[in-house]
Amino acid sequence: AQTVLRSGHMDLGLAYEDGVLKTHLHTHAPEPDGTEYEPEEVLLEVGPAARTAVPDNPAFSFLGPAGSPVYLLPTTENPELPFLGLAAEEIAPGVFQGDVLTLTLVNFSGAGEFALFSVDTFGSPTVWMNTRDGVDVSDFTPVRAGSHGHANWVFSAPGDYALTFRPSGTLVGGTEPVPAEAGTFTFRVVPEPGTAALLSLGALLLLRHRRA
Repeated sequence: AQTVLRSGHMDLGLAYEDGVLKTHLHTHAPEPDGTEYEPEEVLLEVGPAARTAVPDNPAFSFLGPAGSPVYLLPTTENPELPFLGLAAEEIAPGVFQGDVLTLTLVNFSGAGEFALFSVDTFGSPTVWMNTRDGVDVSDFTPVRAGSHGHANWVFSAPGDYALTFRPSGTLVGGTEPVPAEAGTFTFRVVPEPGTAALLSLGALLLLRHRRA
């Protein structure tokens, strides 16, 4: 059984343990240390509050046609959604070359497409991962040792998604990347109820009210 996470601050974390790079999901609650999960132990639910539209700006065409619906976990916290970051806070500076690790999307399945991107101070996006053009070695994001940050996670349609990430890095003084384990994280995009569903819910509530 997976733990369903619908809201709160959490991070997809990188750790270096027993000579192996691994991924995990770390929630910031309960205080003070939060809770750590293996990738397969959690399901991240992307609720109706995530629904938005592709901007009418050619720079965002990698998300699909302008105005089409997408589901976004943004870089600002929304109490109705997972506030999902990327972190390598457990890895001390000076262990890996350049203090930089890499998180690569190595496998993907889902009801739609997935993208990970950031936006600079001028409003221009940097696309780190995008399944619309397939999954290959270009689908990666750098993560600095000791760091914590956020990016935009976007899904194009309601349904389930499985994203498999592999961390990588080379130790200071090393010549080859250290051993690493890939981890698969499951997301479920939940749309707003349709008109029929809302009418059914209203009828059920009315029936319960009459019985009471």
